Amino acid sequence: MHVHPRRIAVAALAASTLLLATACDSGSGSGSGSGTGATSSPGSKAKPSSTPAPLTPARAKDALLAATDLPTGWKLEENAVIDKTMGAVDEMLDKARAQCTPLVTLLNTGRPEADYKSNLQQVFVKQGDETNISQDVSGYTREQAEKAMATLRTAVGNCSSFTATMNGKKATVTVKKLDVAKAGDDSLGFTVTILVGEYAMDFDFGTVRSRGAVTTVRNNWGAHGDRGKAAFTKGLAKAAEKLTAAAAGTA
Repeated sequence: MHVHPRRIAVAALAASTLLLATACDSGSGSGSGSGTGATSSPGSKAKPSSTPAPLTPARAKDALLAATDLPTGWKLEENAVIDKTMGAVDEMLDKARAQCTPLVTLLNTGRPEADYKSNLQQVFVKQGDETNISQDVSGYTREQAEKAMATLRTAVGNCSSFTATMNGKKATVTVKKLDVAKAGDDSLGFTVTILVGEYAMDFDFGTVRSRGAVTTVRNNWGAHGDRGKAAFTKGLAKAAEKLTAAAAGTA
């Protein structure tokens, strides 16, 4: 994550960095375990379930952006994720009021709901710039995904400004709705500014749901170099297209 002084024109990069970890998680979030197969008596065969399954890790991979989906100059940062629980807890927001929890969850982990069935994250950077474009793809049950989008939309509407803490310091968070193209079964755009002392962190977010699959594209822009708006807009449109295709036939 990039930060820059709010009251100083020249950008300064703080100690925060992109998390270097395995970007592919084929498991599930808290509360999710591997399913148990149906049992059958000798001589009988279990009938395959006709109920669609949530987005699988393989299908989630199909929903990921490629560097060629972004404007020229952007490249994939290998093995980078945005989930702060994986090594950057000092950058996590805490102690916000309850109604803003969906926003805090997204800001801290990159995804709208912790209990995922599949999850992949990736980050793109542009040489010489502070800005980075990241993407999360998560698979849920349809009910989970619909609820996650609804609660996130409510939080965006109710939490235009709230306070939290970051590494023990007061953080003031400002949220504004952002117009994004309609996509998938549901879509939502918003901007976030986190101010800690004189340092600000600025983001554009676009979240799209197709069936039980959700993708979020995040533009974390800095004071130096590309604002990232063109890459964000193009990336979000392509991510929505890929998600819709990958989620076809899933729960």
